[in-house]
Amino acid sequence: MTRTRLALGFVALTLWASLAAAEPRLVLRYPQGVPHVSITGDFARSTYVVQRAPAGGGPFEPLAQGSVLCMGECYAVDASAVPGTSYLYRFDLLLPDGTAASYGPFLATISPALARPIGVFVYPNPGRGPATVQLHIAGAPAAGAVLGEAALFDLAGRRVRVIHQGPLDRGLTTLTWDGRDDRGRTLSAGVYLLRFAAEGRVALERLVRR
Repeated sequence: MTRTRLALGFVALTLWASLAAAEPRLVLRYPQGVPHVSITGDFARSTYVVQRAPAGGGPFEPLAQGSVLCMGECYAVDASAVPGTSYLYRFDLLLPDGTAASYGPFLATISPALARPIGVFVYPNPGRGPATVQLHIAGAPAAGAVLGEAALFDLAGRRVRVIHQGPLDRGLTTLTWDGRDDRGRTLSAGVYLLRFAAEGRVALERLVRR
């Protein structure tokens, strides 16, 4: 009888450990200084919504509108996160078999060292022709717009194109640049600097045109 109880206890402990090991973990990364939240595990073909709430209490709100199809990794961009602030993240999934699953809430603090107050990113880079430019200003959109300027300079310091000048909402702003200079000419091959300035801060991105 004692051996049977020990065996059953070992099986239960092993099963609990397996389930605990399978529970997803939160992963927080900062590509180009913008926080990305994801969970471990393969949830391909699931749809999901990532929700965020203040760590001190408050309602959960989705980071994006509508559900997203998971292609393996379930992640979301949290462009409005404020460096140094703690949040709770929850992942609500609809699995391929039609069942619902929810993971979290996970507590995470946005790193002031890794999450930049402002950031700039362009792709494709290297590239030619039109490109996408992303401008990031930390903070929630409700905090109000700020003045910003994004401009291209050659290595001699000459400004060749103003991509944006004026108000910008906090969070992530995505713009399309046609690949031309201020005179409407296709930018010649070479190395340039994309300078983004806002709130007294400056972010630079090295841009290579083919």
